[in-house]
Amino acid sequence: MNKEGLINKRRQFIKTIGLGTGALLANRGLAFSSGSGRTVRLGFVGVGARGISMLKIALSLEGVEVAAICDILEDRVSRAQDFVEAAGQPRPQGYSRGPEDYKRLVEQSNLDAVYTATPWHLHAPVMLAAMKAGKYGGTEMPACSGIDEAWELVETSEKTGMPCMLMENYCYMQNVQMILNMAHQDVFGDLSHCEVGYQHDTRYVSINAKGELLWRAEDKLAHNGNRYPTHAIGPAAQWLDINRGDRFEYLVSMSSRQVGMNHYAKRISGPDHPNARLDFQLGDVNTTLIKTNKGITVTLYYDCQTPRPVDFIWRIQGTKGIYSGTLNKIHLEDRSRPHQWEETSAYVQEYDHPNWKKEGELAKSHGHGGSDYFCMLDFVQAVRNRTEVPIDVYDAATWSVITALTESSVNHKSQAVDFPDFTRGKWKSRIPHPIKTI
Repeated sequence: MNKEGLINKRRQFIKTIGLGTGALLANRGLAFSSGSGRTVRLGFVGVGARGISMLKIALSLEGVEVAAICDILEDRVSRAQDFVEAAGQPRPQGYSRGPEDYKRLVEQSNLDAVYTATPWHLHAPVMLAAMKAGKYGGTEMPACSGIDEAWELVETSEKTGMPCMLMENYCYMQNVQMILNMAHQDVFGDLSHCEVGYQHDTRYVSINAKGELLWRAEDKLAHNGNRYPTHAIGPAAQWLDINRGDRFEYLVSMSSRQVGMNHYAKRISGPDHPNARLDFQLGDVNTTLIKTNKGITVTLYYDCQTPRPVDFIWRIQGTKGIYSGTLNKIHLEDRSRPHQWEETSAYVQEYDHPNWKKEGELAKSHGHGGSDYFCMLDFVQAVRNRTEVPIDVYDAATWSVITALTESSVNHKSQAVDFPDFTRGKWKSRIPHPIKTI
């Protein structure tokens, strides 16, 4: 196929994934800037729903090639390969010989980086293999299953010199990044407290409509505590400059009783079904309190076992004001009427993150309100420029290890549990990431 044919094929592909040629051309500024310099070649490990979604975003970026696909299911590999070909790229190498075939993928010589969206227990193994093979790593959440794996990720990244990015897309939400911009500009003053939570009815990813137990159900049968902390804690950690001027020192955690999953199993399969009598260890609601070295407190909720609307809370408060994500409203002492909230929209023009101002409309054509797009683009840019990733291995370890720390606290009557200092003291001198334009 000649060059013109490839271009036309690529344009047709972009239409099919929701961008539209018009939207792409209207935003060529970012497309060309992200495509400048050398081509970035990615390998994807795990191409179920999440992996395919992020693969489509990667294919929409100029200067990105998908050169390898791995999954335990051959039909998923084939489907992903078809997507890549539809984008006008050569059919990538496929790997589907079992749950450890990623070990062959990472050795593929033409890869720059490896992204994984496998089940949780494989995230760290894939990242370790990628870094040892000289590739950048990008992993979905959480990055690791415990403290030992967290240290192994950190030490491997330091030893190999290869970055590992936690692909925490919620850090790229428009309101989250606007609050980060405001915090950097001291709009809220000296900070004292944050309140965040992953509060989202996700029972369906543990027991499907047929009543079958999925892999996440196995985790809930075996563990307690906060099993999915990073969507909530990631934004707060960035607002508070954790690992970059401050650090999480310790936490205490408590879980409610468990009744939600058994109730759900009864609704799906009936009261006499074996699933309705399973002994799930995970409490319906977990509440964790974290204290930082500077004395700032964070309340962290995990609430996914009962019917409820989504609410991530995302509250930040300091000496000059407060923001509530639940209300999506702001109160600033020197600008708002006393004791009254203001609509966040009143501050968007002044404080919206520059990337959202520049490319927000293009980003919104992708998943999770556009945050997926900026997350993948940030990763690709770091790989292309051979720079550190914005959510680095220290962040990945610190945020992900909350799972193990909360379980320990819950199982010991909410005793305080110390955070490991994965930076080994470097947090004192590391500076916060600048509010930069991609």
